[in-house]
Amino acid sequence: MDSHTKIKNILNIPYDRKDWFRWYGITERRKDSLLEGRSHPNSFFNPGSESTLTLFMLGNIDGWHQHDNHLGPPRDDSSRWDPSFFKEMVRHSKNKEDLIEKDLNRSRAELLDVLDIKRDDGENSILLFEFELYNDGIDICSEWSKKDISFLDLEDIGRWIRYDAVMIFPYVERLIFFESKLGSDLSYNTQNYQYLNQLIKGLESAHLLTEKEESPFSDWDFNYVLICPKILDDYSLTRYNKETDNIGKAIVEYNDLLNGKYSDSINDDCYPKYFGSFVKRAPERIRKIYWEDLANALLKENRDFFYDYFERLENMEFDQKHLKVIRQKFSEAGIRFSLTDKYKPEDIDR
Repeated sequence: MDSHTKIKNILNIPYDRKDWFRWYGITERRKDSLLEGRSHPNSFFNPGSESTLTLFMLGNIDGWHQHDNHLGPPRDDSSRWDPSFFKEMVRHSKNKEDLIEKDLNRSRAELLDVLDIKRDDGENSILLFEFELYNDGIDICSEWSKKDISFLDLEDIGRWIRYDAVMIFPYVERLIFFESKLGSDLSYNTQNYQYLNQLIKGLESAHLLTEKEESPFSDWDFNYVLICPKILDDYSLTRYNKETDNIGKAIVEYNDLLNGKYSDSINDDCYPKYFGSFVKRAPERIRKIYWEDLANALLKENRDFFYDYFERLENMEFDQKHLKVIRQKFSEAGIRFSLTDKYKPEDIDR
């Protein structure tokens, strides 16, 4: 079995396009790493890989139909973000014409319900994975994104924030950023800045991207969605549980950090003008959903989704060690399996 066929089957992609990854904003290198050993952070066979679980769940909810849009792939042949993709998307959103047409399958409709988005608003949405800010596709000037996506001066920073996924809704000018957690918690280490909260970084960059007048998304709104296992949240076993439940306090503490430890590194263009609106806006934009919510969205369309998936891999004689790891990852996320490793659709309220 060649690598393309193997990836196609482990991700449950229903077609045979070899360039599928470019349409979802994934680099070729990132795509190839899906088949690395279980210790690789981006391997599908790594039981703790949150990014690959996000790719599988949201990709399947999307129906893997991204290539239906007329804007072309968001990454070019060299795996760089394509500025023309973002320019055209923003242009169409302003004119409300020739928007991306996409069938709203049932699982995608279910996800929109979970996210409190009107189903009509989701018909033209775009799903991208591993979305970086700053990125070379959002093209205003060469230094714009470095200066304008943090309340800190990022002059010496090579990378700032990468979201596990983003859903773009051009018709209603809205961005939904996803951060996924499986067994890990919020990180606090960033190049040159040791004590920065990962959640706050994600919120501040989304806020500035949709607030600053220089940004192509300045008239847009956003949400920041954390996907996590329900059991960890139920028992308050993580830092993100405490911070999402009291995000206002976390923002106040971030302000103290900026004016204390990092006072010499404050971005004088962003902080004075936009931190006040960040305090008011960000707490209303964050929400939390669970992996089982995504699983239920898939099961509403096909009650035997997970059963069929594993049966197909077993019939193809996939390596049993790899199948065990995939089951382990789903189980860790709270996607329940029976003793025979079959999902129990009868437990879902249909």
